[in-house]
Amino acid sequence: MSVLLIVAVAIVWLFLGGRFYAPVIARVLGERTDRPTPAVRINDGRDYVPTQTPVVFAHHFASIAGAGPIIGPVLAIYFGWGPALLWILLGGVFLGGVHDFASTHIAVREGGKNLAVIARRYIGASAFVMMLVMLIALLVLVCAAFLDLSATALTSRVSVETLQLSAGQSLFRVEDGQAIIGGIASTSVIVITAFSPLLGFLYLKRRWPVWVCSLLAILICAVSIAIGLRFPVSVQPETWKGMISVYVLISAGLPVWLFLQSRDFINVHILYVGMAFLVVALIGAGVRGGGQFTTEAAGIPLTNWTQASALLGPGWPVLFVMIACGAVSGFHSLCAGGTTCKQLQTEVAARHVGYYAMLLESFLALCVVLCLIVGLSLADYKLYCYPDAAQGNAVLTFAMAVGHTANVGLGLPIAAGALGAMLLLEGFLVTTLDTAIRLTRYMIEEGWATFFGRYDVFADEAARQQREAAATVTGSRGALELAGAGGLSIERPDLDVGVPGRVGQTRGLGRAGLKLLKHYWVNSGIAVGLMLLLGWGNGYVVVWQIFGSANQLLGALALVVATSWLFSKQRPVWYTLLPAVFMLVTSVWMLIRLLIWDYLQDWANKAPLAITAIIVLAMTAGVVGLAVQRWVRRGVAGVTAAGGALP
Repeated sequence: MSVLLIVAVAIVWLFLGGRFYAPVIARVLGERTDRPTPAVRINDGRDYVPTQTPVVFAHHFASIAGAGPIIGPVLAIYFGWGPALLWILLGGVFLGGVHDFASTHIAVREGGKNLAVIARRYIGASAFVMMLVMLIALLVLVCAAFLDLSATALTSRVSVETLQLSAGQSLFRVEDGQAIIGGIASTSVIVITAFSPLLGFLYLKRRWPVWVCSLLAILICAVSIAIGLRFPVSVQPETWKGMISVYVLISAGLPVWLFLQSRDFINVHILYVGMAFLVVALIGAGVRGGGQFTTEAAGIPLTNWTQASALLGPGWPVLFVMIACGAVSGFHSLCAGGTTCKQLQTEVAARHVGYYAMLLESFLALCVVLCLIVGLSLADYKLYCYPDAAQGNAVLTFAMAVGHTANVGLGLPIAAGALGAMLLLEGFLVTTLDTAIRLTRYMIEEGWATFFGRYDVFADEAARQQREAAATVTGSRGALELAGAGGLSIERPDLDVGVPGRVGQTRGLGRAGLKLLKHYWVNSGIAVGLMLLLGWGNGYVVVWQIFGSANQLLGALALVVATSWLFSKQRPVWYTLLPAVFMLVTSVWMLIRLLIWDYLQDWANKAPLAITAIIVLAMTAGVVGLAVQRWVRRGVAGVTAAGGALP
């Protein structure tokens, strides 16, 4: 089979999904062009900032992609490239795209609030607490895994022989026979970060056209790589972890445009160019005859289900958990309800950003799979990725696969392709960390505002949340509508805080403590501290499977919340309910397997992971149970029958 045929079929499939299926979901969700978004209504200059759609798309795509669509396929292709491709293509259109679009749209309709707050409004106050605990736990897992992956990528060294470098090469600095391949990306990260505030000022404050800013961003990226080639940074992984932690701590407390949004906008150009490079290399391999692959033992086979299951566990659910972001990912709903929904200028932009970014991520995962099967033999793949009891280096595996693919398809040195892969991967990693820490800060702030909302220090904030939940906006047709209701009646929010006469007065140390908890720098510090607590001594291999399981489980819960939202609007629910059921069964079974056959068997070393798994399973059972109770009270049969007619 030719790689050209697979690329062509995939492009057509993803295009058809965006062209025909996304509008169906938009109609189900009740997308409108005349309803003001939270970014437009609030526009506080810090978190709620109305921004041009291409800029938001760049931020959202860079944030959601992370290492998932790269590391996931690298780890999971051992099951065979056929199952991996099928899950990516089907999951991206029918699960991931729906999940991301629905999460973004609903967050916009609900005042720019996160998944936990929406669960409180449509499932109950208890669901809010459970979701909040789970969201913070997942975000800490995300941050811990990506912190280690980022430090690994930035400090990666590869032997000169592996890269087939000549003795007099000048592309990489060499120490003790090892090429410092990650140091170039390290310098690039530093340079891009330094220029971020300038670009944010130009496109947001001075209103420079996006295309001009894009050209400037490309120039900054090129300069950063050139400086990296000349002055690669070489430090220990622990040092990089500390440096990254300091940066994300500062970034999470500053206005979103100063570093997070603008840095993502610059860095996404490396991601776009990197993806284009992968496509061109794959097409070149197909044209030059290197893109023909078979099921022979020498190459990565079409299916390798039995052998992979013996090492990694049964293909279902392991494959569907490992390939997370390329098909469906709960982390995307956190980005949608955290930063993205606070920047969109129109509801239509929620579709363009939410659904289309997911399709682009699926395409990235597809390119990764194809690079693996074109660039590596099965023996080389196992040597890099699974050399010893499922412990390997997925970062190096990806870099070498891209290096060999570029060599076959474009005639480039293996080292050049590997460097491009490292720059691509590192760009995703740091941008995701940046976003994840800010999202954790948001979650912590929502928790304090709810738990301490009856005290005077938080009363104003709690009252503001309640006013936003029940606020009315005037549509273009002059009719008053409940915010987020599309003109339909909704239940009052579950909040009873911020009500005059029920505010508790505080003084002394108690008042000082509550004021401290309200400060965003304190909450940013808590977020970074939790990340370091789990990620400093543990590598990504340790937390990847439980991260993947919890991530997919969150995706299922996000679809459950979306289903509850659609029930309340008397709209068809099958588009979200069926994917939710599949992901619930898959991810719950994966967590149970990890808990019983892994964590409990090694309690002395894996007690924290076992406790985390138990908490996540308990929270999931609670949220799903409350949601089903709410659906029954509303009358499932009546809602389903009424769902055929959409306003």
